[in-house]
Amino acid sequence: YKVAEKIDAGGMAEIFRGYAHSLDGIQKQVAIKRIRPHLATNKTFIQMFIDEARLTMRLNHANITQVFDVGRAQGTYFLVMEFVDGANLRKISQAAAEKGYRIPVEIAVLIILDVCKALAHAHEARDETGKALNIVHRDVSPPNVLVSQEGEVKITDFGLAKAVTHLEATDPGVVKGKFSYLSPEATDGKPVDARSDMFSCGIILHELLTGRRLFMGKTDLETVEQVKRCEVAPPSAFNPDVDNALDEIVLRALARDRKRRFQSARDMGDALARYLFSHNLKVTVFDVSQMMRMLFSDDELDTYPRRVVDIIREEVINLSSLGRLPGVTPTEGVQPLDLGEFQARKTAFEDIWKDFDVLEGKGDSGISPVSISMASSRSDSSVERVYEESQASNKKAVEKGGSSGWKWALLAILGIGAAAAIGYLVMYTNLLQ
Repeated sequence: YKVAEKIDAGGMAEIFRGYAHSLDGIQKQVAIKRIRPHLATNKTFIQMFIDEARLTMRLNHANITQVFDVGRAQGTYFLVMEFVDGANLRKISQAAAEKGYRIPVEIAVLIILDVCKALAHAHEARDETGKALNIVHRDVSPPNVLVSQEGEVKITDFGLAKAVTHLEATDPGVVKGKFSYLSPEATDGKPVDARSDMFSCGIILHELLTGRRLFMGKTDLETVEQVKRCEVAPPSAFNPDVDNALDEIVLRALARDRKRRFQSARDMGDALARYLFSHNLKVTVFDVSQMMRMLFSDDELDTYPRRVVDIIREEVINLSSLGRLPGVTPTEGVQPLDLGEFQARKTAFEDIWKDFDVLEGKGDSGISPVSISMASSRSDSSVERVYEESQASNKKAVEKGGSSGWKWALLAILGIGAAAAIGYLVMYTNLLQ
């Protein structure tokens, strides 16, 4: 396996995009989930990780991300999984909110219908002898529901799932999962079953229909108290496109008493399918795909370093020409960049920016573009070591050439300005003649 880039990270694991290599240069894009190094010696967590691999490799369904392999390297464990080119529901909801876009009712229903299909497969799974595995996901939440650019819906991360195959048992009274998506019985530390996952599906569907969080307190404790009270307004109170029939489905999934909920994922999925058919709502993966392409256009996927370079290029033009060259006008509101303040600012793209400097050959970094590109083919520890070396050498380069770099930059700007002024004078003289 060859690691290409890190695409996500959490408190317990990191996700990388990579490639599985086979004979004659054949390769397949995969996702690699690696335990964070500081947890690699935690026996309890390692057993949970292995349980996840054992469980997920038993499941084979179109709406569940597939796990191909599990291994150990450089002192830590990793899973090799299906790579889903898209976004999770948390990012989709955020993108929709930023664009002022309301997710259509039929698409929201279809997404949860696909989640129910996946959960029905997991809940009803049996071992080789026909014995029920009694799987409960326990962490059905927006970050764990993926939607591809092609409109496919897949649930992932069975790391907190409960099953009879697990070697690591859950301690009685221990609450596992994201607080905002727990069921009332889970917040009390009671045993959970498939109906707990149905409650989580109800929360997600309510949030997709309303565009707002359902259970979200100022603190975790306040959030848990909201879940326990389970006081839920119907989605139609926030979305006029939702009718009474859909309200009933959502509120049934969110019943505080689990005996009044859908008793299985199959039941809830059937109710959602009947709703779509009875209301003549035609919706397919093509509609979901169209929404994904609208929310995540190619322009928004442009790299951060390129956007920064475009800003700096525009700034140099404005400063050097003083806004007086033909065809060039000052940009309203644009001020010269304070590089000191900009470099000191911590951003989510800081690492990309620094690597971009190295790849552009700026400064005496001592790290060539080849070594940076080759780092992705090494082990994870090698990548981290090369990155640390590049960071250290960049720091030395800045300390070594700090003042002289500013002098050269100032001379360059003055030279450009002088050239522009001479050109302007020549043009003006020609006009007079």
